[in-house]
Amino acid sequence: MDAKHKLIADFKVTNQPNDQRQLAPMALRSKKILGKNDFTVLADKGYYHIHDLVYCHKKKITTYVPKKAYANSTGDKQFFPDKFSYDSKDNCYYCPAGHRLSYYQSKKEDGKVVGYQYRNRKACQYCPLKTRCSKNAKGRTIFRQKDQDILDDIDRKTRENLKTYKLRQMIVEHPFGTIKRAWGASYFLTRRKASVSAEMALSLLAYNLKRVINILGTEEIIRRLRENKQAVLV
Repeated sequence: MDAKHKLIADFKVTNQPNDQRQLAPMALRSKKILGKNDFTVLADKGYYHIHDLVYCHKKKITTYVPKKAYANSTGDKQFFPDKFSYDSKDNCYYCPAGHRLSYYQSKKEDGKVVGYQYRNRKACQYCPLKTRCSKNAKGRTIFRQKDQDILDDIDRKTRENLKTYKLRQMIVEHPFGTIKRAWGASYFLTRRKASVSAEMALSLLAYNLKRVINILGTEEIIRRLRENKQAVLV
């Protein structure tokens, strides 16, 4: 969705049950369509995925996406991973009880390092808060993503720009309210992905046409169409 005029820039029908791994592909498609290098994307936490956020960062796409809260094994919110503070100078973590967790080992997937693990089993063994922190008999281990610095920067910018992020609801929910509530298209009439994509495309095309008519007016649209037609014929 374009924030200025509430026009739909692009869409894609998917049979995925959630929004995971959809942020980067849609952001890149929209960036290409709009032809802009200075590009900012607003998305809810359902789109929060490490690889997508890092990829968008490398493609110089600014993303405001709320950080997900990951639980620990006990479910005690006071001991969720985000309650552990990282000290970049000494490359260590400090737990809510004040104990220092030092670098233990790197974690690999398919032969590539994806992150690093930190722990302090001696401190965990005698910590009176251990039962609230971990069910592991050996104590708590904290995992840090290889690109955690990028994720922390995105999280910081999102928190600093909450006023901008909250515009997301007013921007992206606008067409759904119009199409589903005002037009009564609350469910699909077709089946299979190709047919549903065509049905969705027609609905969004109608929405965009109505928006453009409200923005430019019928006469201006006709004038521009005639100019484009002449340019093509020449």
